[in-house]
Amino acid sequence: MIQLAFAGHNRANDLGHHEPVTEGLDAAFRLIREAGVEQARLLTGLAPGADELAAEAWRLAQLGPIHAVFPFLDDPEGQAAELRGVQSATWLDGAAAEALGRNPHLKQTRLVVEAADLLVVVWTGERARGAGGTADAVRCALETGLSVLWVKPSDSPRLRLIRPEKLPSDFDFLEFQEGLGAGNLSHVEEATEANVREALNLEALAAAEAADAVDRQARAAGDKSTRLDAWLHGWLWKTYGAFRTLMGGRVTGMAAAHPVPEDLAEQGGFQLLTAAYMSADQHANRLSAVHRSEQILLLLAMVTAAIVGSAWTIWPGFKITAVFIELMLGLAALWVWSSAARARQHERWGEERHLAEQLRLIRACWPLGVSLVSTRTPPIVRQALEPEQAILRKAGLPHGKFDEFRVTSWGRWALSELVEGQAAYHLAVSKREGRIAHRIHVAENAAFVFLLALFASYLVAHALSHPLGLHVPHWISGVVAMAGTVVPAFAAATMALEAKLEFKEQSARSERIGQRLQGLAAQLGPSPSLDDLQGAARAAMRWHLAETSHWRDGAGRRQLFRP
Repeated sequence: MIQLAFAGHNRANDLGHHEPVTEGLDAAFRLIREAGVEQARLLTGLAPGADELAAEAWRLAQLGPIHAVFPFLDDPEGQAAELRGVQSATWLDGAAAEALGRNPHLKQTRLVVEAADLLVVVWTGERARGAGGTADAVRCALETGLSVLWVKPSDSPRLRLIRPEKLPSDFDFLEFQEGLGAGNLSHVEEATEANVREALNLEALAAAEAADAVDRQARAAGDKSTRLDAWLHGWLWKTYGAFRTLMGGRVTGMAAAHPVPEDLAEQGGFQLLTAAYMSADQHANRLSAVHRSEQILLLLAMVTAAIVGSAWTIWPGFKITAVFIELMLGLAALWVWSSAARARQHERWGEERHLAEQLRLIRACWPLGVSLVSTRTPPIVRQALEPEQAILRKAGLPHGKFDEFRVTSWGRWALSELVEGQAAYHLAVSKREGRIAHRIHVAENAAFVFLLALFASYLVAHALSHPLGLHVPHWISGVVAMAGTVVPAFAAATMALEAKLEFKEQSARSERIGQRLQGLAAQLGPSPSLDDLQGAARAAMRWHLAETSHWRDGAGRRQLFRP
């Protein structure tokens, strides 16, 4: 569902007569409908003045529900929210924000703007008289990549559109306002159906929803897949998991997950995000199991082919059979590689894991009112947040009051999901991946030493056999020849394994992010405020996003080893 934020003046001298403003709002919502929006949610502070006029115009336009966001727990406007046609509401603890030197109205503005797909404003174009006003809403929108549909009270019902992607790369809001004051509207365009549709990115949204529907159908079909698929996942695709446990041991040192607070679990938006995350995570894990197991199996096939192909040096009569087995192994390996390459399996795995991680972060930060948008560095292009943004649209904002109990309860869970639990996880994974990398390196060295020792022993035995009148058995020569083939193949397999699965690099990255998260947790103290929790969430999200983006960008390196 599309989400539209609204901000507008509440002072009579700014707002002027209500009739022109109402005409402008009616025109704005009519244009949004004509652009192709059939159902949307209005996010508003519902303050006296323009907010009330916008809510009334929205109800008349019949575009969808209204979600109100109030800056104080005891906000007088919020006490009668249900009686004013509001379907849902969020109350922020403005008193706690003021105690920390923060402005409750600015926090309200940021929450509304960051969750929206378009900001509709009733704005004179003048500078703000205080933090959190209409001008600040416009500034926050433009700095976070959100287009602004502008209703100017003195020029209503004319509509203008301000699009952040068309602003200068070194955009400065004060400079922008000075230009507006001087009558320079070069960065503002007349609002039309076409540019509003582009600003809302409706074509991409429709394509994303269609792709999501196809993906859901494919996953549903996958859940009802053939017995063969279920059978393979029951044992063959567990190959990598078995290898990882054998070489690196089990992950230890992680505390049990913090239980989800009951009132959070009851939130419809949280349930939707949880379902989306669990689905994406399950799909990513299945792709991971298949791709990584295929990598191990291909390397095992390579070593096996070397063993079989050189076995005839010991048993000459085995030569034809060995060639046949090698041919079968080669064809099977080629089929596995080509089918994975055609399906671009490594890229699909990377994208699905990236989506799952994005959804995990969104789910963990949603209870704190923190979005992915707030972690970006301007200039931001909102379209890049699909399909995560599409899921977040449906979830909307958390309902209810962010009182001390909720902040403590939800904050403790979010902190566990984002910081404490992830710190323990990454440090444990770092140890396991490090052990795997070390043991692979030891195996490489041991194989090299074994081969040199075998060659040296064979040469010594051969040199002494003639003076002593002895004869080196044929099978010993065969073993030496076989080792000369198998050991280099084994060494090549271990090097390919490290190059493709990057155990050493992953160990170092996990250790760095784990230590960062540990430091972040230590800075918070025993009783962090909502402001502290939001700051920690944004910092943790940036690190997690950097990690998952780095991992996704390296998808090309994880393409299956070509036989």
